[in-house]
Amino acid sequence: MTKAPLLSYIVLSYNYEGLIGTTLRSILDQTVQDFEIVIVDDASQDDSLEVIRAFGDPRIRLLVNEQNLGGAGSYNRAVSAAHGEWLVNLDADDWIAPNKAERQLAVAAADPGLDIIGSYVSVVDVHGARHPDAPQVEAHFNAPYDLALADSWIGTNCLCRSSTMIRRATHLRIGLDDATMMRAPDYELWTRALSQGCRFRVVPEQLTFMRLHSSGVTFGDPLATMLELSYAMLRNLVPLCEANALNPTFERIVAWTARHPHLSALRPVEIYRLLGMLMTSPSFGDFASFRAALSASDGDPVLRLIGRRCLVLTGDESTLGGYARKLERDVQAFVAARDYWQQQYEAALESRDFWRGQSEGRLTWRLVRLARRAYSRFSRSS
Repeated sequence: MTKAPLLSYIVLSYNYEGLIGTTLRSILDQTVQDFEIVIVDDASQDDSLEVIRAFGDPRIRLLVNEQNLGGAGSYNRAVSAAHGEWLVNLDADDWIAPNKAERQLAVAAADPGLDIIGSYVSVVDVHGARHPDAPQVEAHFNAPYDLALADSWIGTNCLCRSSTMIRRATHLRIGLDDATMMRAPDYELWTRALSQGCRFRVVPEQLTFMRLHSSGVTFGDPLATMLELSYAMLRNLVPLCEANALNPTFERIVAWTARHPHLSALRPVEIYRLLGMLMTSPSFGDFASFRAALSASDGDPVLRLIGRRCLVLTGDESTLGGYARKLERDVQAFVAARDYWQQQYEAALESRDFWRGQSEGRLTWRLVRLARRAYSRFSRSS
């Protein structure tokens, strides 16, 4: 029976033919050589597979998705296939310093109770040069957070996934990624690990090189990202606050959500439901079921009432002002469409050409089309 490796590198790739070579070379050049590399290609359309196969190293195990599963689904497939004691995350557009595994394993040996170990990062652009935003992003990740505190996780992920290694036994105990999430599955996993008593440590050395480029999905849709963060806090941090009487922390979670700058992009009923959920902690199996409940056509009126009162108590002037401005724009669009439609209707009544040769059904359809065009025109202009 083949001995399991110490480390299983998990590399997720999608159309990274120009970058994944650097990623794999950084693993093969590690000072610790007891590893396997589990690569999941998420149905790439470029020559990524040819680049990977060209390495010809028997420690590389390539799994190819027949259809695109997304990052979380691909990650779960890799975790299920890995054999190492430690699962080492590294995205196909990032790379690591030669001594990264050595430094992290030394920290693990000094404190055997650790479950998840990260490192500080260096932020680069798609070409590998220092990114213009590097000072700001590095200041976010490269700080001495106490990751045992729920407050360190309120609305923010300060642990770069490509910098982390997690015990395989721990991962199997706490579960896989939520495959219905796109932008913050790692944040949900880390907060879930915190809620289940896992211990974190970050090596204060820039051992991970993290690329910032336009292909990243985390910040492509700020509202969707906010909702995934809110769901993770609802599922993992709120129960932690309840169990440990962390009332100020819970207050900060609710305030973060109620004052988020993108909250007003939701429909009023969705805003009330989201805040009502934070106050009542309903149970959801995954993010998709949470999102469906948030946008459902019906729902518990008590939940909406609780959320509306919560917004009054916790929302700041900018959030409420943004919501009010959106509501005002919607009302203006409806009024303008109404007036425009009235004018078109009266003009049509006076026009012989409009009525000539038209059946009742065809006339009704023409009137409906006029109304739709009117509303579309004014809602865009507002």
